[in-house]
Amino acid sequence: MNQNQTRGPLTPAEEFKYAKLAMEWYGWGSPIGLGIALVALAAAALLFRIAIFGF
Repeated sequence: MNQNQTRGPLTPAEEFKYAKLAMEWYGWGSPIGLGIALVALAAAALLFRIAIFGF
């Protein structure tokens, strides 16, 4: 981080903007959420295959 920053504190509008952007990263749109969804989809496909065709 640059030690020579001259920027002052954020305004409430700027704080809200950055907080909103940070919160949008969480949930199913995050890499963790997408990974969980992919694993769940693969497990569902495997269970469906086993239910139809057996082992």
